[in-house]
Parts: sequence; C-alpha cells; structure tokens
Amino acid sequence: MKNKHHIVVETERLKYEFDIKRNITVIQGDSATGKTTLVELLGTYSRFGKESGIMLQSDVPCVVFGGDPALWKTIIGAYKDSIIFVDEDYPFIYSKDFAEVIQGTSNYYVLITRQPLYNLPYSVQEIYGIRTTGKYHYPEKIYHEFYRIYKESKSELNRDVLVMVEDSKSGYQFFSKVCEKTECVSVEGNSRFVGELESVSADKQVVVIADGAAFGAYVSKVTTIAKSRKDIMLYFPESFEWLILKSGIIDIKDLDAILAEPEKYIESRDFFSWERYFTDLLMTATADDIIKKYEKSRLKPYYQEGKNKDAIISVLPDEIKNILI
Repeated sequence: MKNKHHIVVETERLKYEFDIKRNITVIQGDSATGKTTLVELLGTYSRFGKESGIMLQSDVPCVVFGGDPALWKTIIGAYKDSIIFVDEDYPFIYSKDFAEVIQGTSNYYVLITRQPLYNLPYSVQEIYGIRTTGKYHYPEKIYHEFYRIYKESKSELNRDVLVMVEDSKSGYQFFSKVCEKTECVSVEGNSRFVGELESVSADKQVVVIADGAAFGAYVSKVTTIAKSRKDIMLYFPESFEWLILKSGIIDIKDLDAILAEPEKYIESRDFFSWERYFTDLLMTATADDIIKKYEKSRLKPYYQEGKNKDAIISVLPDEIKNILI
C-alpha cells in the first residue's frame, strides 16, 4: 500500500480527523486523551457499520485488531491493503515476530502504545498524541486531531561541541570529513545513543544527528536527556541518503516530486521504512557509474569533495552548518 490516507471518524458528539501516510504510525499519550475511544469507535463501526451511528470516511478499510491474541498472525494475515489499528493491550506488538510478520505486508499499522517498539523501524515524524480542539461544551461537537510529539531541537552552542552520528559507515565518513570546527564520533547504532549522551562531560555541548525515518523507538529518551541538559541539539533528517538526494547532485527522474511526497512512491510491501527506500533509490540510480556508485560501507570521494560536498552541506539547517564548518 502507498499514498496518504485521510481518515474521519465521527459521531454526534465526537470527531477524529487525521492522516496516515507510512506503514507504521504510533499513537502515544496518557490516559483519557482519546486513544482508546478512537479504537472503540472504529471497532464498533467494523461490527455494525452505519447502524452504529458512527460515520467513517476513508479510501481504504480501517480495521481494529481483535480476537484471540494467540491467533494474531492468522488474523493480521487475513487483511490486505488496510489500515490496522492495534491497541496497547496486545503485547505481541513489541516482539520480533510481529516485526517479521508485518514486514512485506500491504497494510499500514497504527499502534497505540506508551512504550517504545524497539523491533520496528518507525519514524520520529509519525509519533503522535491526540488533542482536543475547538468547542468543549455540550451540545457542540468535540474535535480531536493528531499532533506530532517529537521535534528537532535548537540550542545556542558556544562551547566545545561534540557531533554524534548514529551511522558508523557512509554517514559518519561524510560528517567526520566536513567537521572542521569540532569533533565527530559514531555511536555505532541507535540503541547506543542514550548511554553515550549520558556519559558526555558537562563541559561539552552535543549535536545529535540520526536517521529520523528509523529513530522512533529511541527519540523519547534522547529528547528527555536533551531537555534536561539544554545544551544538546537534535537533528533528524530522514536518512543520510535522503540528504544526498535532496542536494540534487544525483540526477533521478521526478526526484523533486518524490522528495516532496514520498508516500506516493513508497510501497509498504517493498520497503519497511522510508530509510530503506531512499537507500535503494540512490544505489539504483548510481549502480552503473563507477565514480558516483553509492555504497553504505565506503563513501566515494564524489560525495566528500568540492561542490558536491558543499551541496550536501547546504541541505543542513543553518544551525548545524555553523557548527560543522
């Protein structure tokens, strides 16, 4: 499945309106914020349709997981080209089995959980809370909308700065090359960011650069540390390959359109995360060019020197550029 899907769930008293555009969307938040109510409305509509008094607008089926948890593989496997909502009452969503089963399916998944899903590569941009807006008093309708919980942070960094990148290969090779003013290190994996950040001495300020398309499980703890210290800057581009594509140094048909609305081009059955799609797009486009051929293990000079290096740097926010060069 691909594309962005606009969903409206409505009763006489409640209205939810939101968009789903990736194969994994996570809804977080405390109790009484409307998460469970949304799932209950969708579940009731699935059983009784319009007779439930609930209106559902969606161009694809919206279904709620239910039934025997022991049969979750069979139940989920029965759906195609659907948006499947799974409440936090089902612990199988945290398992490696779940990640393996949904990879390669044609569905989108909306997972309601207050805990990180370490086995899934989900985006920091697709972690939402639900908030109430508009009218609050009877008989006016209560309107619910999704909002992104995590955002990149900006800080005034004026002391000794350390740049931390998640990538230990091509991305690290690039950033270590362009870091003229500061030190750059690789933490060698998303799971190591928290420990590495906690070990940084108080006299250093930190810039964290991680692939946002697959950093969702770790963003909460990293953001908490950043807020507590207030001298940590967070930057979450989709991926290093996305930065290269965005720079325009590789000629690909319809690239501007792809980058503007990736959801129209990325088939969830083929790519478990947008990071994997952008990597495949870049590698395919450069496969026959010995100079430009992109490899994650070793970054060619084409990307690290002269105007091409400058073009990639130009994609970075000014706050990051001022630190690196």
